[in-house]
Order: sequence, then structure tokens, then C-alpha cells
Amino acid sequence: MAGSTLRLRGPSGREVTVGLPDQARVTAVAAEVRFAGGVYSRGFQIGPRGYHEFACREVLPATPVDRFLGAGREIVVAATADRDTTVVSWLGPFHELLTVFSGPAPDRETLVALFAGLDLDDQPAGLRVRAVVEQVLERITLTVHGRGTVTIPGPETARQVLPKHRGAATPGGELWRLALPGRTGSADARDYLFVLAGPRGAAEVQLSRDTVASTEELLDWVGGLNVAWAGR
Repeated sequence: MAGSTLRLRGPSGREVTVGLPDQARVTAVAAEVRFAGGVYSRGFQIGPRGYHEFACREVLPATPVDRFLGAGREIVVAATADRDTTVVSWLGPFHELLTVFSGPAPDRETLVALFAGLDLDDQPAGLRVRAVVEQVLERITLTVHGRGTVTIPGPETARQVLPKHRGAATPGGELWRLALPGRTGSADARDYLFVLAGPRGAAEVQLSRDTVASTEELLDWVGGLNVAWAGR
């Protein structure tokens, strides 16, 4: 079966090409970026327009408490009923940048400074987020209908997800199978995390339990994935 190709832009601004071995539909694309060092020791999530509303409805129930302009766009604030958690998002033209605070949110001035201090460039292919910090960790997660989730770490941290022992050979590199917590010895492929690595990228794959595909078809699909980050 003919495959498909997805071209995305990670939070760092670097482009990544994901080769899918069939025409299974990608139903969601999300990204995460975490800055370590200085004032921006904070994690952010990136999703399409509507991501903030979805997160506050389905993931962490929270109701709107404020919205205002800042960093060239609208910033929205929502809080949980007990006010123990606050969700704050910058709404770009194509994507939304979300972060979470414990307790009440900082004041408007502080939130505007937080987002204004980031170099944000929102394009249809992805939201680039940059800050002057010591370290940046990024990853992109795809949800593929009837197949599972594919998590792609940034090129600088991809080696951190790879086991130290050699994996099984695949057409594009190596493949490892790691048992999920409490699932050691299981005969069900869905009880394992599959780690795929090639010369220009890596991915972690968790197979879907809601699928009509056979185990053999799912494993062939994993082996046929290809991730390639563009060079700088």
C-alpha cells in the first residue's frame, strides 16, 4: 500500500518529515517545548486553534477568568473550580501556546512579559518558539487513526530515548520493544512501547487498542515509519 508523507515544523523551527507506510489518517498533531535555565524554566504545549478550549473541557476542567491582548495576540486565562490550577494560552493565527500554573495565575503584566519575551512565529506547518536559555527540549506527538500515537523527540534529545543495546534491523534503522510498566512478559504487542531510530530522527510508538488491524499489520506499520529532521 502506498504511504504518505507529513511535513511539520517543530517548536525550535526546524522542519521534520514523517514518512507513514500507509494512508492511515493523522487525527491530531500536538507539540511540547520546555525551556531549562533562567526565567524561562517552564514547559509549554502547542496545539491547533481550539486547543485551549479543548484542554479546559476534556483534560483539566477549567472555566475562563480573563482574556486580554499581549505579545501581539490574545491571551486567555482559565482556572479550575478550586483555583489550585490555572491554564494560560497565547492564541496565534494557526496554533495556541499553552502553559499551566499551580495556584492563581500571575497578573496580566507578568503574563504579557512571559509571552512577549518569547520569539513566536506561527505558520500553518507549526509554531516556532524560541527563548534565550541554556537548554530546550521539544517533541511532537501524532495520533494516527487505527494505528496509535507517534512521539518524535527533537534531534538534540533523540539519543536519550534510545536503549543502549542494539535493536532489531529495519529498512530505515533499528527498532526496540520495551515493556510498559507492569506488562513485562505480556504477549500483547499493545503492552509495549516501540522505539524506532534512523540516521536523522527517532520516534516512540504506542499501538492503538481501538483498531481492526491485526498485530502483524501494526508491527509492519511501526517498522515502516521514518522520521527525518532537516539539518540546520
